[in-house]
Amino acid sequence: MAIEREGRIGQALREARQQRAKQDPRGFSLRAVAARLGVSATYLSLVERGTERPTEAFLRRACGELGLDPEALLPLAGRLAADVAQSLIERPELVEAVRVLREMPEPELRRAVRRIRDGAW
Repeated sequence: MAIEREGRIGQALREARQQRAKQDPRGFSLRAVAARLGVSATYLSLVERGTERPTEAFLRRACGELGLDPEALLPLAGRLAADVAQSLIERPELVEAVRVLREMPEPELRRAVRRIRDGAW
């Protein structure tokens, strides 16, 4: 399962890089992007192929560089954003809330999240 998730992350990163390379081939080559991210082209290639698990910091930098939302890819990397992880540690009742929310049908979950954000909970 981890390989599948990491493969999807790599695929998303590769597709975004290749899409950007259509307008700027030199600026978004594997080597150019790797250099801007401060990693080797080999490492970036391994991440794109799903054989290397990226760190949160790398994933955030890569998403910024490629115009992707890191919050959507972090869970696929088997990682939580640092602030979310810290909140779960500090407030264990949030773990139970997540368990309850994950069982909700999608439309009901969206309504619940909207109500929480709007302060109507």
